Amino acid sequence: GGHVHVRDNPRRALPHAASPHAMSSQPRVGFLGLGIMGAQMASRLVGAGANITVYNRSVAKTEPLRALGAAVARTPAEVTSTCDVVFAMLADPRAAEAVAVGGPDSAVAGIASRGSNASASTYVDCSTVDERTGVRVGDAVERSGGRFLAAPVSGGWRDAASGKLLFLCGGSRAAFDAACGPLGLDAMGHRRWLLGPGPAEAARAKLMLQIMMGNVVGSLAEMMAMTRASGLDEGSVLDILGESAMGNHLCAAKGKLMQRGDYAPNFQVYLQQKDLRLALQLADELGVPMPISAAANGQYIRARQMGLGDKDFAAVRAAYDAEVLSDKESPEVDA
Repeated sequence: GGHVHVRDNPRRALPHAASPHAMSSQPRVGFLGLGIMGAQMASRLVGAGANITVYNRSVAKTEPLRALGAAVARTPAEVTSTCDVVFAMLADPRAAEAVAVGGPDSAVAGIASRGSNASASTYVDCSTVDERTGVRVGDAVERSGGRFLAAPVSGGWRDAASGKLLFLCGGSRAAFDAACGPLGLDAMGHRRWLLGPGPAEAARAKLMLQIMMGNVVGSLAEMMAMTRASGLDEGSVLDILGESAMGNHLCAAKGKLMQRGDYAPNFQVYLQQKDLRLALQLADELGVPMPISAAANGQYIRARQMGLGDKDFAAVRAAYDAEVLSDKESPEVDA
């Protein structure tokens, strides 16, 4: 309990402590969710000079931001009731929905509590969620009087730290314009696209990238398994791949992990498999055949069965080792 005061920067105390002049001079920015990605993104906003208030479910993760001069709120509602533009970066659809619409302390409760004379509030959800969750959150925000932008990202924590994220956006032009700018998306990323009028287009665009990523890394695993079985030097084959027309950062990084058998998580097997599952469900609804993705999905499922669900998705390579059983005893069948 009690109010939070920041010792080294009194002007960044809690929202109600700010002078009217300070409030009118620049938009108040909020940030919900300070995990690996969110902490880097919020730090970029502080670095850009944003007047920022942050919230995280476990308070310990707010301390580094408080040290940088951010105000710390106790609930999502406290952030959305006082801030003009609020960014959310939650771990999964369940967390995104709980923070946005879960009860009297939720983000939408805070938006609804803003007086009629307050400036319009914009809620920007950067979490990667399925279409249905995005639509539910967006509808709730708009019913409470706010503007909504779905803005899932492409990129990892290093991209977040250096402001190199890609934002795949879906929502109204007004919400998009409010979210952009030097104290918003432009501080956190270097490209952004408005892909359609709602969360569905943003979710689908993100899924397109995940289809490609899962298939490319699945194919790389297959190539690495064949490389080893063929008696070739893995490092040499990866070098050749890198110099060829197929060379890319993803294959270079994941190829090294496969060569070493080092699967410390960056993006986990279970998350990549979930994305392929969502993609295959969408393909089924749209009547599009996806045989290559279906085959890759089977190998990620195999890796999960092997207990590798929480490892980096490069661990799909291990799914091939499990299948190499000697069949010398089985009689050859003549066609």
